[in-house]
Amino acid sequence: MNNKITLLSQELSTLVNQLNDNLEKVMVVLFGRCSAFFDGRIKSHFTDGDRVLMIKKDLTILLHGSSGVKPVQWQLAGAGKVTFNVKSDIQLQMETYRPKTDESFFINFSEVYLALCYNIFEFDEAASIIGHERDFVEYLIKNPEIIEQNLQIIDSEKEIDFGFIDIWAKDLSNNCVIIEVKRTMATPADAHQLKRYVDFFQKKGEEVRGILVATGFPKKVKNYLKSFNLESCIVPWQDIFPTITRPSSVSQTKRLDDFF
Repeated sequence: MNNKITLLSQELSTLVNQLNDNLEKVMVVLFGRCSAFFDGRIKSHFTDGDRVLMIKKDLTILLHGSSGVKPVQWQLAGAGKVTFNVKSDIQLQMETYRPKTDESFFINFSEVYLALCYNIFEFDEAASIIGHERDFVEYLIKNPEIIEQNLQIIDSEKEIDFGFIDIWAKDLSNNCVIIEVKRTMATPADAHQLKRYVDFFQKKGEEVRGILVATGFPKKVKNYLKSFNLESCIVPWQDIFPTITRPSSVSQTKRLDDFF
C-alpha cells in the first residue's frame, strides 16, 4: 500500500475494521451522507448532508462541506482516541472523546459513497511558504512595539470555546489585551470576531482590551470598533514582507483589489 490509494470495502463490518486498523498509519478519507454532533463547552449540530471526512495520520479530523476553505467541523491532532463503530439506527459512526475538556465529537454516516486510505509520502519536508498570516503573527510577537509600546506577549493561538486568539498580551497598566491579526484590509466580520472574543472574557467578569491589527480599516469597520470600545492598529503587511520581484517573463497575477 506504499504511496498508493487503497479503496476500502463496501461491506460495513469489514469497512469498520479497515478504518480502525488504518488510523494513525495512513490518511483516511470518506465521502458520504452524514450528520455531525459536537458536545462539550459549546455544542454544534449539522444535519444530514453530503460531506467529506478526512482523518490525518496525527488524528487531525476535518469535516468539509460542499463549499468554502474551512471545514464545517474539526478536531486538533492528539485531542483524543478516534474509533469507528456500527450502530443499529445508522450505517457508520465515528466517535472521538477528548478527556482534557470532557468533549465528544460524533459523525454519523447514513450512507458511505466511497472510503479510501492514502499513504502520503512527504516529498520535501523542508519546503516552506512565506507570507501566510501566521508569519505576520509571529513577526508581531517578536516585535510587539509595532502594535503598542511596552506590550508584553503572554501567549499566542490561545484557545477559547469558539476559536483561537492570535495574540494574548498585557499592557503597561497590566491590563489583558486580545489582539486579532489580519494581513488584509479589515472587514466587519473581523471586527465582530474580535468583539466575540472580548465579550467572552467580559461575561466572565474579566477586564480586557481588544485590538484589531490589519493593513487598513474602512470607515464602517472603524466606527464599529469604536462603538464597542475596541481599538485598531494599521500595520502595512507589504512593508514587512515585500512582494518578491517577478521575472519579466512571468505575468503579474491580479489581486482582488485590482478589480475594485
